[in-house]
Amino acid sequence: MKFRYLLITIFSILLLTLSCSDNSVSDSETEQEEVFTYDHEINPGESTTDFLTSDSFEELVIEIDYMQGYAPTQEALDNLQQFLEERLNKTSITILNPTEIPAVGQSEYTANEIRDLERQHRDEFSEEGILTAYFIFVDSEFAQANVLGIAHFNTSMALFGETIEGASGGVGQVSREDIETIVIRHEFGHIIGLVNNGADMQDNHQDTENGRHCDVDSCLMYFSVRTTDFFANVFGGNIPELDEQCIADLQAAGGK
Repeated sequence: MKFRYLLITIFSILLLTLSCSDNSVSDSETEQEEVFTYDHEINPGESTTDFLTSDSFEELVIEIDYMQGYAPTQEALDNLQQFLEERLNKTSITILNPTEIPAVGQSEYTANEIRDLERQHRDEFSEEGILTAYFIFVDSEFAQANVLGIAHFNTSMALFGETIEGASGGVGQVSREDIETIVIRHEFGHIIGLVNNGADMQDNHQDTENGRHCDVDSCLMYFSVRTTDFFANVFGGNIPELDEQCIADLQAAGGK
């Protein structure tokens, strides 16, 4: 009898041990299924709702890298902060201190080379409740002549320091602060859905001959704003704003 009781006890302990082990595996699998992921390598405009609303992300964090000699001006960053606070429904928007990265020294960069630089240097990625964006200021020009900036992913943009430097600061030229302000805001406009690029148009104002741009020549989203051609004709330091149609598009998509 004692031997039989001992066998039953041992059997019960084994069952309990196996049961605990099974539960542990199940918990681990559940944790793996709940890991947060976010795709930062899709087309500009595909994260429009995430930027404009607080439905999934209440906070926005912006990481900025720059190559030696091409740090963004503080005035441009302050102007970007103001622009975003006026248009995005976020509880907080934080622009991190810019970080210097090694200069590559190329004469020009293609969009794919810019994407590779981001993969090499980007440190901040979106997590539960926090959306992140990435800017990189490079030391040369874009492969397409006279372009000052591009939005190359859904949360990313690049500015071309040498081109900005050549178009600013001289006699009769716009200041570097103003050019950076305008180009950063313009490219961010593409990221948050303009024009007809994630934020549906309330009235037709797309300049289809020039892609995702506004047909109002005084609007921030006018096609030539991203080029040196625009700044060759700007006097008085006027910074273009979004026109009423672009603002209506953002508001209809969940922005301000």
